[in-house]
Amino acid sequence: MNVPSPIVLTLEQLSSGEDSERRCDALPASPGIYCLRLAGGPPHVARCVNLRKRLRRILFPSQGRTENPSTAFRGRLQQIECWPTGSKLETSLVLYAITKELFPDSYPRRLRLRTPWFLGLTAADAFPRLAFVNRLPRRHGPLYGPFASRDLAQIYEEQVAGLFQIRRCPEILAPSFDHPGCIYGEMNQCLRPCQRAVTAEEYGAEAMRVAEFLATNGRSTLAALSVEREAASEALDFERAALLHKRIERVKGAMAARDPVVADISQFNGIALTRSNQESRFCLWPMRDGLWSDPLRIEFSPEQPRTRSLDAALREDLTAALAANPGPGRRVEHLALFLRWHRSSWRDGEWFPFRTLGDLNYRKLVREISKLAKNNSQSC
Repeated sequence: MNVPSPIVLTLEQLSSGEDSERRCDALPASPGIYCLRLAGGPPHVARCVNLRKRLRRILFPSQGRTENPSTAFRGRLQQIECWPTGSKLETSLVLYAITKELFPDSYPRRLRLRTPWFLGLTAADAFPRLAFVNRLPRRHGPLYGPFASRDLAQIYEEQVAGLFQIRRCPEILAPSFDHPGCIYGEMNQCLRPCQRAVTAEEYGAEAMRVAEFLATNGRSTLAALSVEREAASEALDFERAALLHKRIERVKGAMAARDPVVADISQFNGIALTRSNQESRFCLWPMRDGLWSDPLRIEFSPEQPRTRSLDAALREDLTAALAANPGPGRRVEHLALFLRWHRSSWRDGEWFPFRTLGDLNYRKLVREISKLAKNNSQSC
């Protein structure tokens, strides 16, 4: 995602007396981000809920307030740049892009980015096992996330591992008949590759079943077990049907332990719908392969006549916007920003996930845009 063009106030404009007040009053009274370019020091970047009010307080402090924190800035101020925003998601993404550009070595600390957690099968291992990580290894297979915390990732990992006979030990295996094994092998919850109880091919088949479970969050496993249960019932093998029913319940428990938003991060696609800072305009924030792209700004009003339907316009514009590459970026950081917004109590938009653009629920998207437009018209 690129840094949008700012509104710029130069030193000459700020030092022109009444003209500087007029320019300050012309700023939008909307949330946004401002950057103070200072002489002899790094810039100061911050967010605020009202750009006009905040910059007036910095440039024209009230009389009698000598201990204003912005006093130190005014003497060294060279230029002010500001970016009005229409939603908290836009504020978060624009602040990230600006801070990353200005402070390339310290922006994660400044933004307090909390790295999410991911779950997958170890790729660089002859006998794969489930592992949860909060960074992307150089060599890795499909990773699923983002999980909001290590505990949530661990709970899901334990639920899935309990359904299969995959190993849980973190050691690098050197299979040998003399290997002491572990408690999971004794309880028949591991195929015991460490003791050469199975071949590498047999263990690989079990690992493939785990990979399929992760890819579908158990839907494929649930469908296969349901078919087996029905066949056992029709054959009057009620004992086997009961065992299969218990396994189905365990599969459903594992499925419920995973947040619906969790997906393969290399195919993490969706659209976030938020308001814009301009009336009758809305922003669509595409995320493709776990990376945010530049927003698509659309204009819609219930009273405004349209030459084409909103559904057709969205399909055409989104297809063109997502045809281009998402651009450079760190997937972990982009997913951290997504998680911060999506799980927050201050989330001010809707999320529409999809695997391919054809899977996007355009009808629901149009309905949400119409609802936002109607609310805007009623509040005006």
